[in-house]
Amino acid sequence: MDFILEFHHFEDEDLQVRADGHFGIVDCFQRPQGYDELFPHTACIPHKESFPFPHPLHWVWFTPNQDDFIPVPGNSFPVGTLAQDKVQGLQSLLKLTQGHIRDYRLAYPDRGTVVHTRVLSLRNAIIQLKTHPLTFCDLLIFVTDAQHLFLDIYSYIDFINIVQPQMQIGDKCTSVNLEWMGAFMESHDNCNKLFTAGIPVWYVHARAYIPPNMTVIKPVLLTCPDQIVISMFMDGRKVHPFEVIHRGKGGRNCHIQIRWLYAGTTSKDPESDILSQPSCSSSNPPASGKAPPQKRGKQKNQPYSLGARPAHSAQSGESRDKWKDPETPYLPPVNLHWDYAMKNVIKTQSRVHTPYVIDRGYRFPKPALLLSPKLPERLQAYLANWLPCRSLWIGQINHDPLCNYPSPQVWQDFLGSPTVEEKQKLVMRNLFGDDLLDTQGDTFSSEGVVEFRGEQISVTSLASPPVLLIQKITWELFELGFWYELKDLDRYLAWACWADDPVGREELLHGIFPGEAGLLMWSEPFPLDNYGLWNNMLWAVFRTLKISDNFFVIGTMSRLVS
Repeated sequence: MDFILEFHHFEDEDLQVRADGHFGIVDCFQRPQGYDELFPHTACIPHKESFPFPHPLHWVWFTPNQDDFIPVPGNSFPVGTLAQDKVQGLQSLLKLTQGHIRDYRLAYPDRGTVVHTRVLSLRNAIIQLKTHPLTFCDLLIFVTDAQHLFLDIYSYIDFINIVQPQMQIGDKCTSVNLEWMGAFMESHDNCNKLFTAGIPVWYVHARAYIPPNMTVIKPVLLTCPDQIVISMFMDGRKVHPFEVIHRGKGGRNCHIQIRWLYAGTTSKDPESDILSQPSCSSSNPPASGKAPPQKRGKQKNQPYSLGARPAHSAQSGESRDKWKDPETPYLPPVNLHWDYAMKNVIKTQSRVHTPYVIDRGYRFPKPALLLSPKLPERLQAYLANWLPCRSLWIGQINHDPLCNYPSPQVWQDFLGSPTVEEKQKLVMRNLFGDDLLDTQGDTFSSEGVVEFRGEQISVTSLASPPVLLIQKITWELFELGFWYELKDLDRYLAWACWADDPVGREELLHGIFPGEAGLLMWSEPFPLDNYGLWNNMLWAVFRTLKISDNFFVIGTMSRLVS
């Protein structure tokens, strides 16, 4: 090996996503880093130059550009999906992974959990790219997440299947596998072990401390990482850098932080894949009832926590009777069981006990709020403001949620204005950020079109909208609200299970509902009649509860009902 890579390890470096979605010169998935015993398989990450197109592994280093970004029509915000041929390329990595781990699971059945959670995360990341509208910068990160997950799985299995057996043999030297990235070593013993097992290694040490029996063939020049992208992400002509998630020297902390996933629903501390975790039965709940907080990104919303936003009196738009659904043809038909329960429930305030403060904000605008305006032009504004930002907002709720969700008054201020007035600009900044507002201007054009689930809708028609269209819009809001409230409740009641296996718990939740899009988008055809929990026949409701019995909250409901 006639080259030595420049080693960025001993000085503080910013760990920050660059223009290509990776972390630059300190990214262990792009170039060799310092060896760490907690992540030894990193040395077996495939080398980019060894797998050019058309090798299937070339998708691991694919970087999307604007041509791969398919905008969703009828949106005021720049959201879109990844081109289908690129999605299929990433799906081929998932198929490679599944084939790669088949023999591994047979040989090491007790280690299946380590790989299983990463495979689930890889599948979820690809589903997000396939089905969920994202901004281009978010899409870039989801592609990187999928690539990192694949490399983490692939290199781990290679290390277990190939390197570990060679290390156990002893002094018998194996030919160096130049398809692997290798690692920098500071330990003489570890350097010899990995080298004899066939891993490319570079021994880093002061000259005075090099053992006398170390063979130095010849000195060579350092190879600088010229091919690594270090420039910041640009949105159009404006530099839009990602946040710095860690600053420090190379080593374990750097390995851990790089492995944090961008999507909050699939992120998991990489140490938990290797170190033992407390089981659900052996853990005691924290005083606040919250699961351990995420370490990366903004603070997540905790609607059932003691630290949630204080409760407050009724706000504008909240004066109606909450025990009764509004009577309007624009809402889906009333569920008879629910309507009966709301009429007969004891509403005495003395029977209500809340040991915690509930966040009064709403992830999504209340369906009744969309239909509250009496004037046609106001109804038009509410609907035309919601539909253009719907895809972006639903995606943001899933992978980058706010600490506190908008109150009914904030939703009313945002949705109720037909033009971007100063008051609405402030609301939009709080909801979507300055950059999106500066580049987009008005939320919608009165002469334009908006989009809903592939259907192009004239804004002028929303002053007197078709009943079926509005029923679909409100149905989706009801569904999304229920799904996320169910998730919040389960995270509170089964907090230890979420702390122990968040990816598996998320999969369990997704398994209750139809489709493969998770909680992000109502992706199934709209129902033509009542079914499931919405069925007016009680036996059908019981059947649905029984089918979903494997999930904690639904299972609890089933046992209570029975």
